[in-house]
Amino acid sequence: MNTLFNSTIVSIGDLVPDFLKENTVILFNEDAPDELRDIAVLHTKSEHFVSIEPGDIFQIGDLQLRVTSVGEKANETLQTIGHCTVKADGSAAPQLPGMIHVEDATLPSLEIGIKVAFFRP
Repeated sequence: MNTLFNSTIVSIGDLVPDFLKENTVILFNEDAPDELRDIAVLHTKSEHFVSIEPGDIFQIGDLQLRVTSVGEKANETLQTIGHCTVKADGSAAPQLPGMIHVEDATLPSLEIGIKVAFFRP
């Protein structure tokens, strides 16, 4: 297993449960601007980063889902500001440049201390 990105949740915005109902999670580094904190899951900065590709695995807590598509800007923003939007809908084509799609699934409730990672099996 090759870890591409590894972090831990440090804050969960008030609006995050609404996005989870849509099987969507918006990630940002813990130093995100105040205006983004309500919608975002803030996490520690990853010590290392390798570009995410379809076929890689997204892990949030104990749940592991295969990446199905990656937006053209998602790797850049994930590396620079820890940002991407992960949508669990199995889409083979990204809806937005900063979006990473994973297998269709129900995302779990989140809590501080949960691991968020991408790895290559």
